[in-house]
Amino acid sequence: MKSGSATWGMLVVAGALLALVPGCRDDEQNRPLHLEKGVYQGAEDAPLTAEEQRALQERGNRQRF
Repeated sequence: MKSGSATWGMLVVAGALLALVPGCRDDEQNRPLHLEKGVYQGAEDAPLTAEEQRALQERGNRQRF
């Protein structure tokens, strides 16, 4: 009966490995794990164009009471 429990044990280990492998995506590799508090470390935002600024200002004006 020992070979049956060993087989089940190996199946459980293989299932656990198969469940964990998809969690290791390439885009998540080499990312910083220790972040500096209060400092944004992402990419800079692109500046708004004059048209985008005008549209944003108009949206803000419409929301005033």
